[in-house]
Amino acid sequence: MTQAIGIDIGGTFIDVVVFDGEALRLFKFPSTPDAPARGVLDALGELKTQGWIRTDHVGRIAHGSTVATNALLERTWAKTALITTRGFRDVLEIGRQNRGHLYDLNVSRVDPIVPRDRRFECLERLDASGAAVRCPKDDELRALAERVAEAGVDAVAVVFLFSYLNPAHERAMARALSERFDGSVTLSSEVLPEFREYERTSTTAVCASLRPMIEQYVDALTQGSVDLGLQPEWQIMQSNGTVIRAAQAQQEPVRILLSGPAAGVEGARTIGRILGTEDLITMDMGGTSCDVALIAGGEIAQTTGGSVGDHPVAVRMNEIHTIGAGGGSIAWIDAGGALRVGPKSAGAVPGPACYGRGGREPTVSDAHAVLGHLLPTLPLGGLPSIDAERARSAVERIAKPLSMSAEQAAWGILEVADAAMERAVRVMSVERGRDPRRFSLLAFGGAGPLHAVSIARRLSIPRVIVPATAGVLSAMGLLTCEIGRDYGRSVLRTVRGLSGDEVSTLLAELEERGLRELAVENLDGSSLRYEVSGDLRYGGQSHELNVRLSPHSGIHVSQRDLDAWIDAFHREHEIRFGHASRDEEVELVTLRVRMTAAPSLAYGGVATGAESAQAPTCTSVWFDGNEPTPDVQVIDRRGLTHGATIRGPAILWGPDATVLVPDGVEGRCDAFGTVVLEVA
Repeated sequence: MTQAIGIDIGGTFIDVVVFDGEALRLFKFPSTPDAPARGVLDALGELKTQGWIRTDHVGRIAHGSTVATNALLERTWAKTALITTRGFRDVLEIGRQNRGHLYDLNVSRVDPIVPRDRRFECLERLDASGAAVRCPKDDELRALAERVAEAGVDAVAVVFLFSYLNPAHERAMARALSERFDGSVTLSSEVLPEFREYERTSTTAVCASLRPMIEQYVDALTQGSVDLGLQPEWQIMQSNGTVIRAAQAQQEPVRILLSGPAAGVEGARTIGRILGTEDLITMDMGGTSCDVALIAGGEIAQTTGGSVGDHPVAVRMNEIHTIGAGGGSIAWIDAGGALRVGPKSAGAVPGPACYGRGGREPTVSDAHAVLGHLLPTLPLGGLPSIDAERARSAVERIAKPLSMSAEQAAWGILEVADAAMERAVRVMSVERGRDPRRFSLLAFGGAGPLHAVSIARRLSIPRVIVPATAGVLSAMGLLTCEIGRDYGRSVLRTVRGLSGDEVSTLLAELEERGLRELAVENLDGSSLRYEVSGDLRYGGQSHELNVRLSPHSGIHVSQRDLDAWIDAFHREHEIRFGHASRDEEVELVTLRVRMTAAPSLAYGGVATGAESAQAPTCTSVWFDGNEPTPDVQVIDRRGLTHGATIRGPAILWGPDATVLVPDGVEGRCDAFGTVVLEVA
């Protein structure tokens, strides 16, 4: 019996899924924000002690983490230097003229990752075709490397103009640095061989600044697991929805910034495939945030234009909209007397007041406890109990200034949080030309199923899906997602001006690199699946849409494929923006290829049986802000069998997540424990 383990670190809990070849077992442990590696290893040690994992049976460990994201947001990155072409030293600081708030006279720019005194210039130059205009001399490179070494930095980013067309000068700089500098060196031609100087510089600087920390983190996990007797090499989740070996993640940590949220969306897609539902809006509400994504036709929306902490990151990633609304989000009253929720969170320590860990501020979880949605006798996530009295005391801190009862204030907290999540769903659907009424809402995370029906009703979404693994879906998604990488190269030519052979040649170059890098994953070419796409735009536009090339073409492209590609772009542009200019030339900005292999895991449902708890037969629960509903049925989700019917009002309790089912909502349970609710 071979076991596979998925581990996801959230803001409040560490989620662990163990697959034994037949079924999944779900576990939650408290997060340790001060030492995330220690929390993961402690969880593995406890599972080993309890006999849930056997070290000689574990064949795979996949991990998703917010360590890189938190380092960027908290500005705890390594001391980094930047070497760039003479005259382009300040690109990182100048950025672009875009402003998030056009009429804000007091706007302040984010400080660059690399300050000016650690930005160095190299006397070299390539032209727009990649041809050398001025080659750097060896003595100049050695002198520059010496200056960088004397700066006392831990990492270096090298970004030369047009190096995405010709990496020779960057590689020469790296060789000179290797002789005099002991830290890590990151080249833009390897991280992001694409045009747009600012985004390429920012992405490379982010990558370089995170490398020392991620290398230490992964080394700690690897050594700690060896000490526990676990031998498999760790896999790390990337922002694009695939996993790679930890050693590769250490080299390019910029690719794992959305590691945890991406895994959840991949898990949601797996559930959708099992149900035969390809159009999903996913809502992952955990302890500190809510992540919303869209899956249309079984395909996850992706982007290369994201940013983290106001730092542009132009690598390919699942398109996820995140807001500060989670179970631990703190409710407060602003200067105008209005009730607000988040983005500040109680986190894992001290956590919501109802957790009994010392928290005193009112949170979303406390509001649920006051309204009877979280039951003291049926706690979540391994907590010994839910302290409803502490929750009430916390909520009363804002109820009194608002002249409300604790229940009214608690309902107000949920209404404010729901309004923020409704806006997030609109951003990912309506604002992208998608009608949410044609999708199902798949809710997960520890708090997502508590809010799912409310959000669905606000947007007239007809169906809510809650997986059996809802509270740990990101950890489960780590085990079902593909192994692979994304590769891209800027082209900047009209599609009509390209031949199928030219595109095939470019794809072959990307394929060669992919085969070389994926060989360390023990994958051969015959097991790989290819997905070819391109960032396309009309001539004169400054933004692109990523459009898939014909799935039947692989890396061998015909003229017919190119014509179909242009038509597909027109259709996508019309969906997204409401119009298409079919007489305009279409430009291929960047050519992309994804090379993946499916994991050797078949989703087998969740283990049940002896774990089921005796749930109360009734309670008093608030489903609106007016009055409580008496005699509400409470059901242990783990005891639901295939075909079981659920009718509201009811509470579906599980050790990982609780589902709130108001009156008028009905649903059924499938063979894998997934609950599908029809929302009136």
